[in-house]
Amino acid sequence: MSAPSKASIVGKLRSFAMFADLAEADLSTLAEMMTFKQFSKGSFVVTQNERGTAMYFLVSGRVKVSLASPEGKELALSYLEAPAHFGEMSLVDAEPRSADVIAVTDIEVFTLDARDLSSAIQLQPRLALTLIATLSRRVRQMIGRLEDMAFNDATHRVMRVLLNVATASYESTGVPIVEGLTHYEIATLAGTSRETASRVISQLGKDGVVGTRGRKIVVDLISLGELLESD
Repeated sequence: MSAPSKASIVGKLRSFAMFADLAEADLSTLAEMMTFKQFSKGSFVVTQNERGTAMYFLVSGRVKVSLASPEGKELALSYLEAPAHFGEMSLVDAEPRSADVIAVTDIEVFTLDARDLSSAIQLQPRLALTLIATLSRRVRQMIGRLEDMAFNDATHRVMRVLLNVATASYESTGVPIVEGLTHYEIATLAGTSRETASRVISQLGKDGVVGTRGRKIVVDLISLGELLESD
């Protein structure tokens, strides 16, 4: 696939809330700073400990943010769906990458080089606020993950993953579903085995707390929330 035209880049950038209200001329200027890249499914987009020189705007597809041990064990930190951004941390603190980012599907991204970040923020000051909010949210999520790992068993952690993903879906689409995540991916987010995640999901189905529609898991948010509170 050939690189998109500037008009196409402008259109894709408008899908990001932080750029939605920019004037056409400013978006066009921003588009000139962006580099278009494609990655096939399974590719490493970002590698832990490498030097970060750009941030990424995901315009199609899905990526996994994860850590891997020397023994090959994996801990998935999050899954991001387009439109989303990642890789900004190294640009802010000039430290090496903190995690791997792997393409779960074929993806398309725009990259913004570190040397252009200040110019981009001058065009859209909201970008700076968005980066701060993103970093703050991810720290809070990490604290929550650490609390779950330290104080709760695997069943609780799987239920928490289902509740968090379904709640985010409800807030964005009005439907409380877990979509696009396999039982293995749910397990990695919960820090447990696929067998345990499948067992918990099966029991929740028997209890009427979740239901399945094809590869989607429909969640009763109130019932699941009450289960977690009573656990």
